[in-house]
Amino acid sequence: MKVIKIGFLVLMMTWLACKKPTENIKIVVDTDIIKYTAMVNVTDAQTGAAAPANAVITILGNDAANIYEISGKKDIKLTQGRVTIGLHPNVAPTTANPISITVEITAPNYTKQSRTVTFTAEQRQQLVNIGISKVGNTQPPIVVPPPPVYQEVSLNFTGRCPSRPDVEVRPSVYVSFKKSGTNNPYQHLGYMDKGNITTNLLALNETYDFQIIFGGEAYQVSQRIEQNAYNLTLDMPEACKF
Repeated sequence: MKVIKIGFLVLMMTWLACKKPTENIKIVVDTDIIKYTAMVNVTDAQTGAAAPANAVITILGNDAANIYEISGKKDIKLTQGRVTIGLHPNVAPTTANPISITVEITAPNYTKQSRTVTFTAEQRQQLVNIGISKVGNTQPPIVVPPPPVYQEVSLNFTGRCPSRPDVEVRPSVYVSFKKSGTNNPYQHLGYMDKGNITTNLLALNETYDFQIIFGGEAYQVSQRIEQNAYNLTLDMPEACKF
């Protein structure tokens, strides 16, 4: 399987003279390797729920060979209806030559859907919503209203490697959210850059589940919002395989 190796930085922390020189060295894994990305979000068009677990995504077109999952894997699959795809780091669109591919979604008992996704020099991140309908269903797609706007909250996510306490992940990925304790589908919160995201979609005194999809795995963490900044930790074993 062809894989892009995720780069990492080694940060040397201050240590006491009496300790071993390697005791407080921290390896920081930076996932910001694929620069031009698209979060593909596939839902049931009539209910708004995530696409069924057996839905399949296929990448077609002349540049399909240059498309990878955001973790660097060539194996691209939907996880809870979502996956982030992007261009190989050595491939970049220009103003004169954008790069287009076709995303095809199939699922048993659903009508196949295809969508053109275009990567441009001016836009490094994009959200691609694709609704699929059951065969024979003629009902119009559900319209999901945008979430209400509140005061800004800053979230700083750090990825943890359960088997490597000396490794820390600095994720650059798309984040989804929903209110804890509900059956609501996850909604798009935004793109976090090196673990940081500032958003105005979170209400005070509410608890939210935050989720990212990386390497075909879903990672979650919950937080009650009572102030304007939080540091959150995600267990991300898939990002620790370098």
